[in-house]
Amino acid sequence: MFRYVHYEVTCAILAVCATAVSAGVVFGVKGAPEAPRGVAHEVAFGLLTLVCVAGFGVLTVSRLKWFGEGRDFDKAVPLEETGAALPTRGEQYRNCLNVYLFVVLVTCALGGGLLWERGLAVSPLFFASAWLARGWWVARWERCHGLLLWTGRARARLPEGDEHLYSSVR
Repeated sequence: MFRYVHYEVTCAILAVCATAVSAGVVFGVKGAPEAPRGVAHEVAFGLLTLVCVAGFGVLTVSRLKWFGEGRDFDKAVPLEETGAALPTRGEQYRNCLNVYLFVVLVTCALGGGLLWERGLAVSPLFFASAWLARGWWVARWERCHGLLLWTGRARARLPEGDEHLYSSVR
């Protein structure tokens, strides 16, 4: 069981680390791209794309029917009723660490950067912006409701899948 916000932020950190690894390797092998004069419009386009991806991330946790996950947050089950114990602080962070996600992000960014275009080495940043936006939105939901949102398996209730659970801030 892990906190929803911690998982989103940890995934964003993994994406930033994957960007650092893949950019280091690709720029070391193929050389860093040179910035020609008048590159401001390309930078502005990249930033606009990051903002749009972050907006899409917020939409995925909104209350929109057929699209957002926010309605499921309101259907969360109280953690006290499930009989599940909260994880210790260290275990909670270890459960959030997704090594397979890191390997996939690095592999895709390295493959794209080495085989096609050097700029694809920083592609995991788009995922990072979406995950950070999702984490921000869920943290806002937690603050507005005065609850902590968890994702996990309630042993007594749901043997085969994860569900949203909540607990008090205390």
